[in-house]
Amino acid sequence: MSGWRAGIVAAAVGGLILIAGLIVHAVGGDDGGPGTTTSAAPGEVTLACVPALEEVCADLAGILGTGVRPFRPGDAAAEGEIVIAPPGDLAEMPADAPLVASSPVAVAVWRDRAAVLTSACTGTVDKACLEEAYGEPWADLGGSTAWGGFTLGLADPTLSASAMEAWRWVVDSGGVPPGLDASLRVRAADDAALMLEVAQFGPSRADAVITTEVAIARQLENVWDVGRLEVFYPNPGPWVDYVAAARGSDAERMIERLLSAEIQARFPARGLRPASGDAAGLPAGLGTPGQPFAPLDAAERDMLLAAWYDL
Repeated sequence: MSGWRAGIVAAAVGGLILIAGLIVHAVGGDDGGPGTTTSAAPGEVTLACVPALEEVCADLAGILGTGVRPFRPGDAAAEGEIVIAPPGDLAEMPADAPLVASSPVAVAVWRDRAAVLTSACTGTVDKACLEEAYGEPWADLGGSTAWGGFTLGLADPTLSASAMEAWRWVVDSGGVPPGLDASLRVRAADDAALMLEVAQFGPSRADAVITTEVAIARQLENVWDVGRLEVFYPNPGPWVDYVAAARGSDAERMIERLLSAEIQARFPARGLRPASGDAAGLPAGLGTPGQPFAPLDAAERDMLLAAWYDL
């Protein structure tokens, strides 16, 4: 758990990387589920959540009796709101904003592609394995000629703290891997938009994605018509922490319920790892994450941004 809390410091250091105007992609219904915005009445509390947590927050809103709205990184919390987001996505980071949940960064690969890569890469898809694949045709990797070249999807690290953590693992200390620019097919607005696009279009859009586990979990049940995703975990690797920043006395009091055993126990079913208690009940297909990276410092953040802009 100490590694998760260390991640809050890391994300806060990188908090000024964001641009307003995030485009939120979600599939919504009319029942208050993901992709919908439910306004709270005056005096009530609203949950404002980053895109990857829309299903989580829709679930919480029904239990807590709150409204819910999408949160764009860089926004400030309005009166009566609880923002649930990585610290780096907050315009203002309250000193007392508690950690409520975390999500490791993971690699999701379509099953048939994963079988080829694991056969060639000593049984797993790790950083070295992906670097061997960047820029290469699948025929040279042992796959089908019909698959074309190896393709990758990422969220834009200039737009959110979670995308920055995924990009951090791709680049790490060795710089941009050779061939990555040729393979980087999808550059999405955020982790939820990335997984929605991949779920909708399958391997024709990207063979693999690197993003938060919670965003991957959200689409695991939606990809059966185009295949199945296999999930691999960097070790060590980045973790994304989500804090609850409240504005207003009612919102501040409700944070205590977010930290209760009752609420924390609901997170795993949505693919989110609670701040307290175990992660029992995660969706099938998810596994054991690696140890967290050390905190991201300002110099590394600047290097990562420069590397992205140079692509």
